[in-house]
Amino acid sequence: MKPATARQFLAPLVIGATLTLAVWLAALPHGRLEAVILLVLAWVWTLRLVAQMRTQQSFLADSIVQLQDTVQRWGSGDLQARVYLDHADPLDQLAHGMNRVAEALKERTEDLEQDKERLEAILTSMANGIIILNHGLTITLINQAAYPLMGIETRPALGRHLLEVIRDVAIDDAVHRVTQTGDTETVLWSPHDILDEVIEVTIAALKQPSGGVGAVLVARNVSSQKQVERMRQDFVANVSHELQTPLTIIRGFTETLQDHPDPDTARRFIQLIHEESTRMSHLVDDLLVLSRMEHHSLPVQMGPVDLPMLIDSTLVKLASRAKAAELILDNQMPSYVPMVAGDAELLAEVFLNLVANAVQYTPAGGLITVKLASKAGDDLVGIAVQDTGIGIPAAELPRVFERFYRVDRARSRASGGTGLGLAIVKHIMELHQGRIDVNSQVGQGSCFTVWLPRFGD
Repeated sequence: MKPATARQFLAPLVIGATLTLAVWLAALPHGRLEAVILLVLAWVWTLRLVAQMRTQQSFLADSIVQLQDTVQRWGSGDLQARVYLDHADPLDQLAHGMNRVAEALKERTEDLEQDKERLEAILTSMANGIIILNHGLTITLINQAAYPLMGIETRPALGRHLLEVIRDVAIDDAVHRVTQTGDTETVLWSPHDILDEVIEVTIAALKQPSGGVGAVLVARNVSSQKQVERMRQDFVANVSHELQTPLTIIRGFTETLQDHPDPDTARRFIQLIHEESTRMSHLVDDLLVLSRMEHHSLPVQMGPVDLPMLIDSTLVKLASRAKAAELILDNQMPSYVPMVAGDAELLAEVFLNLVANAVQYTPAGGLITVKLASKAGDDLVGIAVQDTGIGIPAAELPRVFERFYRVDRARSRASGGTGLGLAIVKHIMELHQGRIDVNSQVGQGSCFTVWLPRFGD
């Protein structure tokens, strides 16, 4: 028991005992003086005790006010506030205990704030979209990446129901199934019905601390993966088709030769078998070249390349083919062009493919022009191959460098084309740190422009 509390408890006993003793003394002969003195002492002691009690009550009232004010500041988030009382104050130990609690709360709050900042930084930097739902399917957390990925136009989305911001029945149904079964589901989704854009949404159940089951949605853009998968499937189908046609012809000719070994027929069929086998050989060669380029195993001998000489050599090689197709090859390259950095053999392949394509897709009487392109910068040299051919539809221009792409399949196959020429050109340009542009209008022709870095830059 504290001294102040003991005094308050013993005060009535002491006063009662003093009065009893004073009465007893007053009853004795000559004891009245002692009784008066005792009563005066008791009265003085009582007054002092009352004064002390009033001082303590005033002390206590001030301490309680300070404690209440500090608690209110803590409640408003100010954990820096502290209680400072006099050592003689009966609430001093309580104040010390409250200060220790406040210090622990402050440290814990700072740790939570740091964890929150780290979590926000992680969520903000993530390319995947994250959405967390409570048991009522209301959004409690969403990162910035989720807005464009999920096609969410409503901002902010916090506090809204999932179906209010993502109006997709498939996702809503999947979320309900997950919250009921506790399983994980994956939904492939195209926001805004854009077929070329595919979003993979993984939905998992999430138990809530307050009870119930919510969900977490993780969205990522898998359009490029789906496109690669589709291109792989198309590639396999195209290769199978390209090989199946000549193999069918060769098999048919050989069966005919077995049944009818006529010398004249045999001679003609053998020639056709040779042509088809040659086309298959070219196809396989082109596929091997593409594979080596993609795996960076194709040897590249970089050095200065004289473009006018290279273009002239290319046009000479294709002159007979152009003449047979009744086309005009117009070489407008100036006598002097800055040297470019590259592999002469690979660049020769580029221009051979571009001019050969122009010959294939230009009707008789057309014109094919090779010229220096307009200046794109001091570090690049541009060469344009322009024709007056059938042209390429605008919607198909982004696909012209795909494997096996053909503007006119019948015309390309009849001329022995493999459909890989422009794909090879694109890869060669990437090896040379250059680029190739194409402009075309249906019925008016196409223009392919090759941009190469200058030698020494």
